[in-house]
Amino acid sequence: MATTALYSAPLAPADSTDLRMGATILVSAALAAGLFGLVHLGLTFFGLLPVFFAPFGLPHWAGSAIHLAQLALLGAAFGALQPMAARPARFWLAGLIAAYIALPFVAAGLDSLQLSLVCTFVLLLGLATLRRVGAKSKLAGWLMTPMLAIVGISAAMGLTLAAAYTPPFALVQGQNPPNLTS
Repeated sequence: MATTALYSAPLAPADSTDLRMGATILVSAALAAGLFGLVHLGLTFFGLLPVFFAPFGLPHWAGSAIHLAQLALLGAAFGALQPMAARPARFWLAGLIAAYIALPFVAAGLDSLQLSLVCTFVLLLGLATLRRVGAKSKLAGWLMTPMLAIVGISAAMGLTLAAAYTPPFALVQGQNPPNLTS
């Protein structure tokens, strides 16, 4: 005989392990953004200022806020990997965080093609890292996806625009008006 009674398990109270895991994720998120702040402080002394990706007419401060939020999510992903035996995945994620911290400082000296190739490299590094991190922790993998989406859009837009305005793909002769005075 069928029943319409729903089975519900009693909610277990949060134990110290859950609280410690939550605190680790929050502290790791703050440390990644704080590390960017320290790098920014140190490189500003030498005159290097970051250039942030702010698409679709967003102001530059929005691009920097998005970048810091993505760094916080990568730090949270690192915190989600901490209690597990995921040493190779943590090394890959630390390398990705270092590359993502360096990206705005490197971007100032690059032209559009070079910048789009660097963003493509960071995207491929992020995808390789996601494969290793996602196998160890689904939460950490999901925390990485917003960064990969933004870097993917940046790489695709950069490669598209660089290909549109770089010879031999662009019409170089079409930019010069014809000489009619002869």
